[in-house]
Amino acid sequence: MTSSFKFWQKPKSKDSFKEVSDFDLFYQLTYMSAVASAGISRTRIFQLSSKVPRPPAEYFERVHLLTQKLGYDYAKACRTVGDAIRSSEMKSLLLRLAGALISGQPEADFLTEEALVQGDAYEKEYERDLASLTKWTDAYAAISVSAALIVIVNLTSTLIYDMGMGMIIGLTAVSVLTSSMGAWVLSKAAPREVRAFFSAEGPGAQRLARSLVRIVPPAVLIVCLPLWLLGAGLGQILVVAALLVSPLGLVSMLAGREIDAKDREIGPFLRSLGGMAMSTGTTITEALTRVDLSSFPPLESDLNRLRWRLNASIDPELCWRKFAHETGSKLIGETVAVFNDAVKLGGDPDTVAFLSAQFASKTIMLRAKRKVVSSTFSWLTMVMHGAIAALMITIMEIIRKFTDLVGTAVTIEDEASMGAMMPMMISFGSPHTQFLQLMTTGMVILLALVNAYAIISADGGHKFKLSYYLAILLLLSGASFLVMPSLVEMIM
Repeated sequence: MTSSFKFWQKPKSKDSFKEVSDFDLFYQLTYMSAVASAGISRTRIFQLSSKVPRPPAEYFERVHLLTQKLGYDYAKACRTVGDAIRSSEMKSLLLRLAGALISGQPEADFLTEEALVQGDAYEKEYERDLASLTKWTDAYAAISVSAALIVIVNLTSTLIYDMGMGMIIGLTAVSVLTSSMGAWVLSKAAPREVRAFFSAEGPGAQRLARSLVRIVPPAVLIVCLPLWLLGAGLGQILVVAALLVSPLGLVSMLAGREIDAKDREIGPFLRSLGGMAMSTGTTITEALTRVDLSSFPPLESDLNRLRWRLNASIDPELCWRKFAHETGSKLIGETVAVFNDAVKLGGDPDTVAFLSAQFASKTIMLRAKRKVVSSTFSWLTMVMHGAIAALMITIMEIIRKFTDLVGTAVTIEDEASMGAMMPMMISFGSPHTQFLQLMTTGMVILLALVNAYAIISADGGHKFKLSYYLAILLLLSGASFLVMPSLVEMIM
């Protein structure tokens, strides 16, 4: 019997002596406990465990190979592999598993206990990462403000003293590097997870996003480049670019929300399906026809298609795989793979559904906690970017306007009287106004890109969602370029 993971399995790394995350180990143990509950042989448990598309599977594959090729018993093979590996988590697990096998403890009991313990460990690790993410979001806000202050001080200093091109470029480079490093550190501090497939078989929003991502970048280039060549203002170009990028961003956000809604329903659905199959003593296909699918609105259309395919006597493994891809959710794909593999091996549907749903529910609850942090940070960063962009543009316009006024004030008749003041106004005599304008423009656009990356790193959604935040930040930047010069003109 072939594991349904075969479809998603990736080529294995040549370096199997690597650390494994608590999430990978949690999923591996959830799968193993589910298939072990079917009462299959020890050999079959290890064989299936070695095919799970997770790093821990490589270690169980070694154990299985030692027993099949060299005649080791499983307890000795677990101890041998455990003693030779670097990963502390896997070493501890394999040595405990070896002890359990020697003592005669049933594999299903041991694996179920370990899955529960590992689930708690994963939850604590995720919460620690969230605490770190919260600190780094606060730090990123301070870093962004500091980077903006460097540019602002750089601009205002030119009113007092000609700092030279080298100093201006150096301070600007420090500002850009500081912001970029802050976003990079934030991306490393955030918990890593993949939520959506965005495949050609996914829901309509995901398919539309895949199409738009091939259209939007060329469209931005084709439309904005002629506008620039025709002399359109930078503010107008940025607003047009934001409007062109926004469809991809909106579709990606809708796709992400759809995935979140479906993920929240998969646990309750599997529990209902397992309970129905157990209470009525029927197969999963028959139980699915008796479950009220209207109780799960986000999944209803996908579940109806699943029901029709199963009733048509199509291979259940193909039906569940197609169901997972049509939902577009990676979590659903992994969860139903555990459920389907264990049930078709003869596992109790109620028990298997509980184990699968527990994995999905814990993941969803932790994501909800992350959403609280990321949503606050997202809005703070967007408001902060708008304020910083407006402030930098305002200061640049004041410098440009003041320089023009000073230049106008110096006339031929005033040369003698102005001669004594000229040393104090040397910077207005030979300003780098055009370069400062270019530097301010580049800094605003770069901050928009860096801030968009920082937001999507904290949010943890699919990379397509970056276009949503980028569109908002470009719109704020463009509005600042359109509005602030007019306000300065009114004041001065």
